[in-house]
Amino acid sequence: MRREDTREELPPVDEWIKKLDIESTANVKIPKRLIDQVIGQDHAVEIIKKAALQRRHVLLIGEPGTGKSMMARAMAELLPREELEDVLCYYNPEDPLNPKIRVVPAGKGREIVEQEKKREMLELRSRMSTMNTFIFAIVLLMIGLVIANALVGGTIDITALLMIIFFVFFFYILMRGNPQMMPKPKYPKLLVSHNPGDPAPFIDATGFKAGALLGDVRHDPFQSGGLETPPNHLVEPGAIHLAHKGVLFIDEIGTLDMETQIKLLTAMQEKKF
Repeated sequence: MRREDTREELPPVDEWIKKLDIESTANVKIPKRLIDQVIGQDHAVEIIKKAALQRRHVLLIGEPGTGKSMMARAMAELLPREELEDVLCYYNPEDPLNPKIRVVPAGKGREIVEQEKKREMLELRSRMSTMNTFIFAIVLLMIGLVIANALVGGTIDITALLMIIFFVFFFYILMRGNPQMMPKPKYPKLLVSHNPGDPAPFIDATGFKAGALLGDVRHDPFQSGGLETPPNHLVEPGAIHLAHKGVLFIDEIGTLDMETQIKLLTAMQEKKF
């Protein structure tokens, strides 16, 4: 004998809306917190809240459209407020291929870079001023020799004077245009930058390759001849560095190759990379 379906039939949506005291969507109150905007998924919401409070990792499994990325963003809002950090990459004169990393409070990174740029600019101006003074002294000396020779001989050698001017001008252009004569920038590169009071970062690293996820070193097309880029300016931060003290969200983590997954696990376990 077949059991009768005793479930209550829901009214049509149009009739259901008419019973509510709502004239437009402007009357619908939307919670300020993103986690409170999640409809359903009560167990997942509870897990997200606990993980945010305890700063733990979360593995979400579900069909597309079930709100995994929304809950990941909500987790970033729930993280306890913590002072973020800026990361600087310095030139290492002892071993240029191994730059030094320095961590400073949020907002200090930009200040340090600007100070170092100004200091190097002053040094460059001082160096150029010294070179200009040296060249000017040479010009005066040579012109003085030509005039002295004219006083003794009675005539001014125009050809010699023009050759001196041409030589000095050529030497000046050679010095200014030779990249090997110009000092290389030594100011640090700002890898990760925050402002004081910024909320915890949320980085969506879905589809990222190993370099974008874990950090990389850019290729330098000019590797010699005085045009090469300082090694510390070739370093690029990864998503794991940008998401430090925040949330790193990776959808479809199974698409990562095994080597990248192992490196990511190592970074999670050792808390550095």
